[in-house]
Amino acid sequence: MTYKMPCTLLFFLLFGYVSAAHAAPPYVDPSTGMKFIFIKGGCFQMGDSVGDGDPNERPAHEVCVSDFYLGQYEVTNEQFKIFRSQHNSGDSQEISLDEENQPVVNVSWEDAVAFAEWLSQKSGQTYRLPTEAEWEYAARAGSNQSRFWGNNPNEACTYANVADLKAKEHREKWTVFSCNDGYAVSAPVGSFKPNGYGLYDMMGNVWEWCEDVYNSEAYTKLPKDNPLYGGSGEYRVMRGGGWSNGPLGIRSSHRVGLSPDFGHHSLGFRLVKTVE
Repeated sequence: MTYKMPCTLLFFLLFGYVSAAHAAPPYVDPSTGMKFIFIKGGCFQMGDSVGDGDPNERPAHEVCVSDFYLGQYEVTNEQFKIFRSQHNSGDSQEISLDEENQPVVNVSWEDAVAFAEWLSQKSGQTYRLPTEAEWEYAARAGSNQSRFWGNNPNEACTYANVADLKAKEHREKWTVFSCNDGYAVSAPVGSFKPNGYGLYDMMGNVWEWCEDVYNSEAYTKLPKDNPLYGGSGEYRVMRGGGWSNGPLGIRSSHRVGLSPDFGHHSLGFRLVKTVE
């Protein structure tokens, strides 16, 4: 007699880790419509565990984070303009970056923090930027490879809006992925496949501000549990790469610092909602 595994059991065995990550239902902010996915805390190897990263991504080390909610999508122009109606994300080579469902860009770290504080006061919830550790934990979604979909950069256009053959039509000197994602600049949020936690655009589309002060040697200075670098430094961390980045910039462990009062055409953010 041949045993036939029930579909429900097979689904659990294959995808149970994702369900565990989403043990609570999503939360929708009533003021903006932003949807937040519950991320079950846990431990992971943070940093360059593959060997294709920069010195500031080493050493790879175990980090543990507590439960949190993370925006399923990057904050859009439409959502940000509820807070600051006069904001204009601009354009790049006369291609708009300011459509309603594109991610808001040309926002500084200070702008992102101000938006989180405004929304917290308006809603009675607590919103903030993700820590660098929370961001990487969520971006990896259980993966220990360069990108949540694996180490093959040529699969990027299925999962991320990156510097690709479409972008190269407008910028011939760029180093790009050998694929075509259909967008020369930022795409409407959620246009590509999500990662295993149901989060969209964690790689590519736009860089995302994090809470931490940037320090190239932070990984040797921080505790294992819920690390947040708040020491001295003139820059803040941004993660994930954007539509103008090639393979070196689109990796889960890639980290860069930028002045908190500066913004650019491929830099935005998403928010954390704390677990009450």
